[in-house]
Amino acid sequence: MNKMKLSKTALWILGIGFFIITSAVLVMLHAGQSGDVEQLGENLSVTQTVLTTLTSEREDLDSLLTQLNNQLDEAEAAYSQSQANFPHAVMSIEHDEELFLIADDYNLEVMSLTASEPRENKVEGIPFDNTIFEMEVRGEVSNILSFINNVTTGGYFDSATVELVNMEVPEPDEDETPTAVIKLIIYSYEGE
Repeated sequence: MNKMKLSKTALWILGIGFFIITSAVLVMLHAGQSGDVEQLGENLSVTQTVLTTLTSEREDLDSLLTQLNNQLDEAEAAYSQSQANFPHAVMSIEHDEELFLIADDYNLEVMSLTASEPRENKVEGIPFDNTIFEMEVRGEVSNILSFINNVTTGGYFDSATVELVNMEVPEPDEDETPTAVIKLIIYSYEGE
């Protein structure tokens, strides 16, 4: 077998060629990685901007959530307060007694007093009952007006309204006492 011998010059040329090819490959890899580094830098910058925006939006949404929770708490407190103002059931005997006591305070004579059966109603999905009291009283006009004022603003009938007042006042020369028919509606909350 013949062995092939390479001269020193050929070895040098071969070494330089290998060095040039290796250098070219490394330069190409470096250039490719530089482009990747620039792309990654741009992506990082965009991601940081988006993160900042999302963080700001989250803080705004957290603030809005806190505000809405506070409004909900206020609404629930107002709802509870409204429920407390409406009795759960109208006890007509208790209200009859109170109406007689108020009439007596103003020196009025109660001629008649009737109460209806509670009627079920619903407003915007909220169930409640109302009971109608109709009474006729006799006495001085100022006392009748004071009686009506006490019933509407006195505090005992917080959940009541005066729907109708029909007052008959005789002529000054007649010897009759003024009378009034008063229609009072008392509301009660049924609960859910």
